[in-house]
Amino acid sequence: MVWQDNVTNAERPSDLIGAWQWHTALSTEIAHAGAGGHRWRSSAGVRTEVWPRFEGLNLVAPGVAGAWEYKPGVGPYRPVFSADGETEWIAAQEAARAGWAGALRLRMRQRLGAAWEFSAGHEWRRLDAHGMAFDRTGREWFGRLEYVPVRDWILALEAAERVGDVVSYSQPPRPDLVAIGKPITFVDTFEQSSPWIAYYFRARTRSGAVEVMRRFGRATLTLRYEFRDTVHAGPGYRNRLTAVRYAVPF
Repeated sequence: MVWQDNVTNAERPSDLIGAWQWHTALSTEIAHAGAGGHRWRSSAGVRTEVWPRFEGLNLVAPGVAGAWEYKPGVGPYRPVFSADGETEWIAAQEAARAGWAGALRLRMRQRLGAAWEFSAGHEWRRLDAHGMAFDRTGREWFGRLEYVPVRDWILALEAAERVGDVVSYSQPPRPDLVAIGKPITFVDTFEQSSPWIAYYFRARTRSGAVEVMRRFGRATLTLRYEFRDTVHAGPGYRNRLTAVRYAVPF
């Protein structure tokens, strides 16, 4: 469950709308350990996003994924290198948002002591949506530091920088967008008295997050807060996301 304070990615305060979002994901995985520190995984699953306030954003996305890991040597302090990819079909309630999506990631993970672990990597992601305004291509550098202060508790800090396409929404009229020839489309997603404008642009997003995780046997409960700052040639916008997540393997 996630609270987003700026679902509209609004650049003007008058366009800012917050809303709750419910995530569910189910997957099954097959793993194989090879010789020389190599390991392969493949998985299939489905995820859903439900927006109680804005049904047009609801989606169901079945997909498949594969990963390769390599650990050069034995022992807990050897680094682990990995590459993984995924593809999914997004079936969205608003047809223009539907389409094929995929991602590729390179990652390195390193234990820094009995209680510390660091990971970092790079991701490429693409969505080919039916509506051109919702196509997105981006690449992101990310890093994560985890600390285990006592058994069954994990504290984590994350930082990331993404460069790619983003979509913003605004109440019309927006003569400034028309003047610069910005491609726009109109949507009823936010159930206002008149359709809003959706427009896209290339931008840079810097983000940071903090997580507190508690294990209960095989299950994990996570509280997460994330802040994102998106900048481009215009005013840009900010997002704050607060999430509670529960995960359990069967």
